[in-house]
Amino acid sequence: MSSTDHVLLVGMMGVGKTTVGRLVAAGLGRSYLDSDEQVELATGRSVPSIFTALGEPAFRLEESKALATAVSSDLPRVVSVAGGAVLDPANRELLRRSGTIVWLRARPDTIVRRVGTGHGRVLLQPDPAAAVPRLVAIRYPIYEELASCVIDVDDRSPEKVAELVLRALVRSVRVEVPGHPYDVLVGPGARRLLAGALPEGARRCVVVSQVGVGVDVEPGIDSVQLTIGDGEAAKSLRTIEDLCRAFSRAGITRRDVVVAVGGGVVTDAAGFAASCYHRGLDVVHVPTTLLAQIDAAIGGKTGVNIAEGKNLVGAFWQPRAVICDTDNLVTLPAREWRSGLGEMAKYAFLGVDDLDRLPLAEQVVRCVALKASVVAEDEREGGRRMLLNYGHTLAHALEATGFAVDTGEQGVGGAPGTAGAPAPEPLRHGEAVGIGLVFAARLARLLGRVGDDRVRRHLEVVGGYGLPTTVPTGASLDELVTLMGRDKKATDGLTFVLDGPDGVELVSGVEREVVAEALLESAGPGGLQ
Repeated sequence: MSSTDHVLLVGMMGVGKTTVGRLVAAGLGRSYLDSDEQVELATGRSVPSIFTALGEPAFRLEESKALATAVSSDLPRVVSVAGGAVLDPANRELLRRSGTIVWLRARPDTIVRRVGTGHGRVLLQPDPAAAVPRLVAIRYPIYEELASCVIDVDDRSPEKVAELVLRALVRSVRVEVPGHPYDVLVGPGARRLLAGALPEGARRCVVVSQVGVGVDVEPGIDSVQLTIGDGEAAKSLRTIEDLCRAFSRAGITRRDVVVAVGGGVVTDAAGFAASCYHRGLDVVHVPTTLLAQIDAAIGGKTGVNIAEGKNLVGAFWQPRAVICDTDNLVTLPAREWRSGLGEMAKYAFLGVDDLDRLPLAEQVVRCVALKASVVAEDEREGGRRMLLNYGHTLAHALEATGFAVDTGEQGVGGAPGTAGAPAPEPLRHGEAVGIGLVFAARLARLLGRVGDDRVRRHLEVVGGYGLPTTVPTGASLDELVTLMGRDKKATDGLTFVLDGPDGVELVSGVEREVVAEALLESAGPGGLQ
């Protein structure tokens, strides 16, 4: 599964794909590529000469090769797609998997006016006025079926069209929390919309982040920059005290706003501090990791850890907005990317299908939409929202133990790192969730809720995301069971979210012996203590 999400401009000749594409690329800070230009570079011939000397089938073959090369980059691009490339079903499938498809649509008369005599455009000869409507009749139904969004270019400047494209790339998912609804903005370049997402009348902004996040934001008002420590250690009551004292020293009032820029540690800690200071400040989250974008920053759960367990102290504090700029995910280290995939795997068992076949932004949108629907129904985790903790009971226990796993070098953009000497590092949250999902499936099987085939499916999905599936060697069975007993869901003995014939649901009062058996089945080659 790739982190790449290209912007793919499709449409007829004369609609301005090249000019608009370059403007959009500049707006996003991306590279730009024109598939027709790539054909000419690869063949050493102009497009008209290929048509004339070799025929249209030869050109279409080169066109498909150029398109495949254009979308093969691990870094997201803006790509202007040759007008006729969509005629090939294989090209259409490639486009669907590769990013957001934007159709630049024009009326036939606009196209005819713009192409003039059709010089250099073989398919328009000898009469563009007759050829354009014929091509439109063939291609427009395909563009319409493919496009994620449509921008009409008639009577608009390239600059205006580019502005509309940039706006259309960002999707909005509404979280209908009673009394406090808000929008989650998802897409490349979404962080450009931060200023407009701040509460009306906000005087100052406190930007809370971490060293190394590397994402700059422009709130559009006077701002104070604060940083917290790295890792789960930063999710502490000491961090909350430090933040609140810094708010006070900076003269922050109830008319100001906190902006949390970073992963789940930042959104959890900054959100909790915002909920406490002056008994509540507005907060806007700008999550910069996959895990935070699809889970941690959505829904208003904030909190910190104490020695007795993870996330045991916190508050429900809904943000004013959440801004998920998917371009922030491109340079994530490999393990940070995989950590997000643990939550992605969870959503696969909660009803979000075929995630691995979708472009990145659409994957984020689907996960956010599911979480939004759950949060709107159950803001305070009294019922359905507990299902979002699928796989988390064991995961939180594993994280609390501080177990490490062997890793190779880290890559970027979700790609595996190059070979290197493994180094033990603490389990990331998503890695622990992967282990927890497989354990939960095994526990459900022991309880007669699912069969072997469902356990195999969990192993396939979790393993397919490159996540660990076994409890680390040397873990203490008794310690894990004790920690799971402290889980927030545990109001009637050991409590788990488990799969079953009616789907995933909460199951209380699970016998310790059965839990122990499932742990032993889930242990790595070295077993448990």
